[in-house]
Amino acid sequence: MKATAVRSARRVFKEELARGEMSLEQAIARAKADEALAGIRVRDLLQCLPGIGPKRAETAMEEIGISQARRIRGLGAHQVTALIEREGR
Repeated sequence: MKATAVRSARRVFKEELARGEMSLEQAIARAKADEALAGIRVRDLLQCLPGIGPKRAETAMEEIGISQARRIRGLGAHQVTALIEREGR
């Protein structure tokens, strides 16, 4: 039952991000504050942004030095800043 609630929360969060209802910075801040959202992989988060597909997300993470398996809760302050600056949102 709890897993269903987590999946639902993540789906709604990703849909809002895809519609441009929040910036990447707002999304990361919100995810860090919510344990259900903190488990989303950074790669999945980036791919929800308009105009970013699997290749661009992978390239951005490699350039910043973020593991492909990294989840939002595991991002450091410098990585968050670098992501926000790189994606310019």
